[in-house]
Amino acid sequence: MNKNQETHFDNFAYDWWNKAGYYKLLHKLNPIRLQYIESKYNLKGKKILDIGCGGGLLTEELYKKGAVVTGIDSSSKSIKIAKQHAEEQDLDITYLNHSIFDSTFNKEFDCIICFEMIEHIDMPNNLLKKILEISKDSSSLFLSTLNRNLKSFIFAKLIAEYVLKYVPKGTHQYSKFITPYELTKMIEENQYKLNALDGLMFNPIDESFSLSENIDINYFLYAER
Repeated sequence: MNKNQETHFDNFAYDWWNKAGYYKLLHKLNPIRLQYIESKYNLKGKKILDIGCGGGLLTEELYKKGAVVTGIDSSSKSIKIAKQHAEEQDLDITYLNHSIFDSTFNKEFDCIICFEMIEHIDMPNNLLKKILEISKDSSSLFLSTLNRNLKSFIFAKLIAEYVLKYVPKGTHQYSKFITPYELTKMIEENQYKLNALDGLMFNPIDESFSLSENIDINYFLYAER
């Protein structure tokens, strides 16, 4: 993630746990993310890395399900908020404030989760290479991102940022959106095998999310090796 985007997330870090604030849609999405993970994977007792954990919304839920969790994020303000919230809840979560590319983990994770982050990375294949380095030989991987096509440009970029203003302008760069084909090819180049590809639908009327077979805009990917 480049410095401009780190600054962007730092600027809104104070709002991570405000369910009516900047991250309100993420709060509504969080149960669906957890539901998706649990439908594919048993978290209990597993060593999990949450890449791009932000303020810890998903990280805390993973811990509550019995996982041994580490959250990592390059936004210092987000990690500060995550640590503070975990301490208030008496949750034993490890939070690290640096880039995943600078980490020195040693093939120690059973499962790596990276949601809504790869579309902010300049060289996403390097992220997959790093994930391969730090995960166990038999491990699982969860990713979520935005597809790249005209429909996603209209709804995820133009409408979300400029019309409905769900997220601030400039949150996403369309050129960094990744098609399922491209992402599948990347994981296969890094020794993972695609297990599942599922879509995510958003209902703007009640601002709710649901899992779907439609992967035109948002999608989840689950892989194993």
